[in-house]
Amino acid sequence: MGRVIGALLVVCALAAPATLLAQAEPLRRPNIVLILADDVGFTDLGAYGSEIATPNIDALARRGMIFTNFHATPMCAPSRAMLMTGIDSHAAGIGNLPETTPEEHRGSPAYLGRLRPGVRTIAERLRAAGYRTYMTGKWHLGHTADTLPRARGFDRSFILDATGADNWEHRPYLPYYDRAEWYEDGEAAHELPEDFYSSEFLVDRLIRYLGRGRAGRPFFAYLAFQAIHIPVQAPREFTERYAGRYDDGWQALRETRHRAAIARGLFPEDAPLRAMRPEMRDWDELSDEDRGWYAQAMAVNAGMLEAMDHHLGRLIDYLRQSGEYENTIFIITSDNGPEGALPTASLSMRVWMRLVGYSTERETLGERGSYGFIGPEWASAAASPHDLFKFYAGEGGTRVPLIVAGPGIETGMARQLSLISDIPATLAGLGGADVAGTSPPRSPNASRRCRPAMRAGPMPTACSRCPKATIR
Repeated sequence: MGRVIGALLVVCALAAPATLLAQAEPLRRPNIVLILADDVGFTDLGAYGSEIATPNIDALARRGMIFTNFHATPMCAPSRAMLMTGIDSHAAGIGNLPETTPEEHRGSPAYLGRLRPGVRTIAERLRAAGYRTYMTGKWHLGHTADTLPRARGFDRSFILDATGADNWEHRPYLPYYDRAEWYEDGEAAHELPEDFYSSEFLVDRLIRYLGRGRAGRPFFAYLAFQAIHIPVQAPREFTERYAGRYDDGWQALRETRHRAAIARGLFPEDAPLRAMRPEMRDWDELSDEDRGWYAQAMAVNAGMLEAMDHHLGRLIDYLRQSGEYENTIFIITSDNGPEGALPTASLSMRVWMRLVGYSTERETLGERGSYGFIGPEWASAAASPHDLFKFYAGEGGTRVPLIVAGPGIETGMARQLSLISDIPATLAGLGGADVAGTSPPRSPNASRRCRPAMRAGPMPTACSRCPKATIR
């Protein structure tokens, strides 16, 4: 399989699936574990230059391929739609966050806020090829009967269909939601375990599904962590490992990460570090109290990511014990850049947090009942050396880590441009499934006359007869 798979097909191999499958013939079809972290920035993982301990992910990186020019979209739901379908998020029906789609766009096929009918997911394609299919974690692609994972190719699933939720309890994290909506196999899950912590629970449930699955068939497992989406929360033992680590502030961290990324070979030695935006706060101008709070918030953020890695390690250990590890391909990536929101900047948000019992006290930050966040300055550091972060189309918002490891994959770095929508066809090729997947659906009222450019108005639908044109 060599270098073709070694660069996750480097996209170009997607045009020649027959060649790939011929090369893969001597091997058993691999198991596939697709791991999606939430809001993880370009240099947040140890393998990319971070000070955060991610030993399990780093071990996979050492035995696989690290991508240096991989891009998602700036927002979670569109990225997840492309990751599941392999087509543009607008064609899949999720051109924006469902929660923030402008009223003028609502009802358009491109902005349904859920997967469009007839759009096939990679789970559907792999299941048709004989795979067992499982998912745990954040879905955010629809909660109707025909858009939940059970109807979209997954044999078993336990998912959250919202932008996020509390990591300790069954409750929402924004006043937009009345409750956190979890579903198991298409049915609402009204209660979570008393000892619930999101990263631990999602791995536990996935291991349960794998253990009860039918042996002898390969599996596809989609593990979509809540880490490190707000509210940033982590067990105290993980947070304490970063006490004092961030006392020098965000500019110092941004520069340290930049140097570390160059040392790891992710960038040439003369790669510049863009200055932080002028509207960002100066660390030295903050009060001692504010510096202490933000240093603690970043420690919680680091602890949450390390906790995610720790629980991923338990899944890896399970696969080793079950004899599946050596035949499993791991894909690890993020849905967009780091989260730079300042929830407490809004009076209504502060009032809501007080009403529902969320605390931002430094002493208990990250623990049950707390509400942590890192803000735009730490987000800028996490995206180092790129500009901006989540919700922005700058490199900091779209350029994210991608690590691929497993049987037949060479070690090294892939520097070619690649997109999150490339992954489904790659996985289909590896699993002997339908590589072509889904053509972007046409509007039922579309004219057959092609026009070569987009106009103002609803998002056009791509024309399969001439890819550079659109149907109106």
